[in-house]
Amino acid sequence: MPEGIHNVLTKREIAALRNLSIGSRFTVEGNLQGAHRSPLKGFSIEFSDYRPYVRGDDLRHLDWKVYARNERLYIRQYEEECNLRVYLLVDGSGSMAFSHNGMNKYAYASKLAAAIAYITVQQQDSVGLTIFDRAIRRQLPARSSREHLRLLGDSLTDHEPTNETNVAETLHRLAQDVRRRALVILFSDLLDDLPKVNRALAHFRRRKHDVIVYQILDQAEINFPFHDIGNFEDLETGGYVITNPREVRHAYQEAISDHLYACQRICASLDIDYALGTTEQEATEFLRRHLSQRSRRGR
Repeated sequence: MPEGIHNVLTKREIAALRNLSIGSRFTVEGNLQGAHRSPLKGFSIEFSDYRPYVRGDDLRHLDWKVYARNERLYIRQYEEECNLRVYLLVDGSGSMAFSHNGMNKYAYASKLAAAIAYITVQQQDSVGLTIFDRAIRRQLPARSSREHLRLLGDSLTDHEPTNETNVAETLHRLAQDVRRRALVILFSDLLDDLPKVNRALAHFRRRKHDVIVYQILDQAEINFPFHDIGNFEDLETGGYVITNPREVRHAYQEAISDHLYACQRICASLDIDYALGTTEQEATEFLRRHLSQRSRRGR
């Protein structure tokens, strides 16, 4: 196994991925033979339809039985089977560095991204990676080699989550760049302007991409288990407030509950697959459950 992935996933975690697969719920486009249906007509695997012969067509694809019946020349068309392109978009902003008791959100997102990359390459599909905050920090095109998997793992481990985030602007830019229909997977805490994020995710859907959103949070961000008066720092801006957690807990929990509900509603309205992951969950087990549910829903 390429060293880069071993820097993110343990041998036990890799072993847990062996029987998993991932696919698109929608029609995809690609240029390699694989297990995913393409909308493009070509001369590949499975018969689709006939069309009249035109000068310049390859004579090998003429159907002579049809010609024998009606003395007209027709070309047999086939549906291409093609490889899936998976694009992993990992939020590497400062808020992803938060950890209350255990690994931080960026490390957890990296495990999920590396696991999906491993699954994708194992099924001979291609995977690309973008790490971003307020700008794109690292980007790898979609490839399917073991060396590419090593580079992807190294890119995840080399990045340190800092800076402010701008999920929406980055997603708009990537939606413009990813021209062929693909599976786009976002890993982020989504602590950003949700109306803007909504419009950016809609941009991917308008371009016919299948999208999965993994919202990654620390359980402490949901439960707010703090008791003592103290400083609460914004990891992206460096600003802080001094507050009594007992006085703000109820209002905070209502606000985060509303935020999570809004994220789910946005994804549901756009037919985007959504799952909330918290960092105390075992990453590969969380991924296994979600991919199994996704498969049962008929992808």
